Formats: sequence, C-alpha cells, structure tokens
Amino acid sequence: MNRFWNATALAALALLYFPAHAESITVTLKLKGKMTMEELADSVQNPMSNHFGRFYEPEEIRMLAAPSDSEYQELLQGLELEGLRIVSESPTHLWVTVRGKKQIYESLFATQVESLSEGRHRHLYQVSVPRHLNLVESVSGLDNTRKSRHHFVLAPFAATHSPGGIPQADIKKFYNFNPIYTAGYSGKNQHIAIATYDGYKIDNVRKFYSLSSLRPVPSVDQVNFNGVPTFDSGSAMETELDAEFAGMIAPGAKVHVFASAHNDDQGEVQLFTAILDDNRSKIVNYSWGGCEEQVDQQHQSDMQAIFARAIAQGVNILAASGDSGSDSCGDGGVKADWPAANPYIIAVGGTSLNMVKSKYKETGWTGSGGGISGLFALPAWQNKLGSQFVKRSYPDVAFNADPGTGQAIYTTGGWNVLGGTSMAAPQWAGFLALVGEMRQAKGRSDLGFLNAHLYAMSAANKTKSFHDITSGKNGAYQAKVGWDAVTGLGSLNAQNLATYLTTQ
Repeated sequence: MNRFWNATALAALALLYFPAHAESITVTLKLKGKMTMEELADSVQNPMSNHFGRFYEPEEIRMLAAPSDSEYQELLQGLELEGLRIVSESPTHLWVTVRGKKQIYESLFATQVESLSEGRHRHLYQVSVPRHLNLVESVSGLDNTRKSRHHFVLAPFAATHSPGGIPQADIKKFYNFNPIYTAGYSGKNQHIAIATYDGYKIDNVRKFYSLSSLRPVPSVDQVNFNGVPTFDSGSAMETELDAEFAGMIAPGAKVHVFASAHNDDQGEVQLFTAILDDNRSKIVNYSWGGCEEQVDQQHQSDMQAIFARAIAQGVNILAASGDSGSDSCGDGGVKADWPAANPYIIAVGGTSLNMVKSKYKETGWTGSGGGISGLFALPAWQNKLGSQFVKRSYPDVAFNADPGTGQAIYTTGGWNVLGGTSMAAPQWAGFLALVGEMRQAKGRSDLGFLNAHLYAMSAANKTKSFHDITSGKNGAYQAKVGWDAVTGLGSLNAQNLATYLTTQ
C-alpha cells in the first residue's frame, strides 16, 4: 500500500470507518456513595453531631462516602472496556468524566441520542444503567440543551472613558464598609471562586482593579477544568463584572475564575465539582440561573448533592436571585429561579439605591428575583416566615441591583454601567471574604453556612446589621418590615454584620 495518501482519500477512509453520526460525547457520571452529601452537610450543622462546625476535606469525603478503591478501579476498567476514555476524576471518587462515541452510550444506557444544531444533543429515552455498572447513579451530558442565563442588566448608556453610575466610594460608605477597611481588613488570605461560563478578558478585570486604585491590588487567575472556554461577549461581561466587584469589596482576596467551557447541565455539574475539588475557596459567586421548573429531576438531584457537599466543606455559594421579579420563567406566572431557590444557596436579591435630597434611600427593585420554590421544602431556619411561605423562599439578602442606580464595570471598549442581581451577589461575596479574614484574626474557624447564622439572629441584631427594605414590589410580592420575598432580610450594614458574624 502506498504510504502517501492525498486529503480526499484520507477523508473518504475516515468516513468509511468513522461515519459522521459516530460523534464523540463527554459525559459525567455520578457514583453511588456509602453516605449522602446531605448527611455530611447535616453533620457539620447539627449541634448534637461530633462533627459540628468541623468541615470536611475532599479526602475525608472520599474515605467516608466513596466506593472502596477496588470497586472504584473495577468500575474504571469496566468503562474503558466499553470503549470509553477516562477524561477526569474527582478526588472524592464520586464523579468521573468519560468520553466516547454516542453509539456506545446508546447501547450501554439503552437510550437514543438525537443530534441537534450548534453542537447540542439530547437523549430521547430515560437512561438505564446496566447491572455491571451498578456503581453509576446518574449520567449527565447526554442532554445538553438547557442553558443558564446571566443575571445582569445593562443601563442605557454607551461605554465611556470614565466610570458612571454610583461611585465605588459611595457604595462603600452607604453600606458601611469603611470602618472594616480602616481597621486594616481587606480580605487577605481569603479565596473567592467565580463560577461562570465561556471565555472573557482577564486584562479587563486587572484594568478595573488598576483604574479603581484598589489597595491592595486583588489577584485574579483562571482555572480551566473541562477544556478551554471560547470567548462570548455576553458571558464575558458577566464574568468580568463578578471578578471586578468581588475584588472591589475585598481587594486583599485572591479571585479564581472557574469558567466552564460549555453552558449546560453537565457544565454546571463540572463547574461546582471543580471548585469543591480545588478546595481553596470558601466563598463562591454564581451570577447565573434560569427557570426552576425547566430543570429536570435528575439534574436537580445531582446539584442537590453538590450544593450539600459545599455546606459539608464549609463553602458558601452566593447566587444572584434573578432579574425577572417573581416570574423567573417569563411566562406570566409566579415561578422561582434556579438555583437561587435551593436551600443550600444564599440568594442575593436587589434594591434601588436612589439619591433623595442629598441622601441615598433604598427601596426594593422591581426586577429582584424572589418567591417560593416549587421543589424544595422549607428549611428549618426559615420556619418563621409566615403561613404563605410553605416551601423554601428567597432571596435571603439584598444589595443595590437596579440598572437605573447601577455601578460601573470595565469591559472591552471602556466603562459600562449596569445592574441586575449579578451586581449584588459578588459584592456580598467580597463582604464574606472580609468576614473570613476578621475571623482568622481572632483565631476562629471558617464561618460555615451563612443562612443558618442570619436567620437565627435576634431582632435587635438584625436591626443593627441590616437595612430593612420596606417599600417596592417585584411583581407578586411586596417589600415589608422584616423578611420579604423581594429583598430577604435586607441589605447589609457591613461593619455591624461583620462584627456579629465574627463572634459566631
């Protein structure tokens, strides 16, 4: 046979042996554990547990919950014998990502995978795991049609060479951050993970830090974990916003951008698993979401385990509550946002911060996502919200989010003013980094799940620590005295709330 083949001949041979429909697909497998993540989360929160307040490392989770090493290795060998290539493994031995031809998955899991446009595909029948792979609990990646959406809203102004909106100094003064900075705290030795999708320009983030004259200068880096994400202008603005505002509030912190190379259910699984496996950040910002009722049951279960694992590791995930008020699905109904309405998430709603007679006044923002989950039971720490709120209700807290009273980020082309609960969540993330440093300075351990502390506060401490927002609607719900489904417990008095949380 001639050793030299032209391109046409090689292409014909490839089609003969690897037909076009034999596309490769990457999936992530969730393995059955000896303990659930919910049990581990409960053990660190239950005062009767001998693990109360002591958070788990990934290696401990592996020892307690994962299959035995021999069972695990046998599974990996079985997957390879089926023709699947191992792409990555969680150190917990509870998640494995593999790649193979779609025909392998169809045969192995008794389903059919339909190819759609733009690299999307979906399985047409419920996945059935064969008996010889009985350690596999679920398969994520055979349907990649659902996408999360970012939660920022551009103000109606073009990019400029100087920042507009509410100045950073005014934000820090109104929310009473300055006494924390004066005391020498900046978020030093704290790590904030930005959970996001697609590519962005890290130089824009660094330019924001420089032009804002932040001292110390925050550090920012990117962690690739499921491929190299490609640039998308909308996603980039979200990512740059999150990294910039988290660093603005906590300039001494280390900001790590975890950007999934694909925005779908599997990408969400891989995103949070990567952050928890990395195990540096006790604070995670997630400014993405979607309609809760459009998330399928299997993905709900997968993410419930991951979010519970975050609690077990002492990690707080702050999620933007959404920008569509009480109608997250946009269908004219009253629907909750995913994942803000999950009970293991701190949901951050939005306010309008208007100047009235030379003073700022805060009201509930009409777009602030909030309401009642259709999926999750009411957590014990929310049992005093009132008879209307029979399931997990959100948001938990709030911050300036109205694009009409927005803040400026630096992105390609210059400064842009925007709003949305995406603007609120990372500033709360920065606040928690300040709290983390303050606790370390006093020799205290990691804070643990923020919501458990906030809802247990006395009325007097809530009054000192929060701006209670009592006016404004988000559609179905009205801001009122105390907790409400527009602004939660309210926006923060940073100095007073940090002082309280440092003593817990």
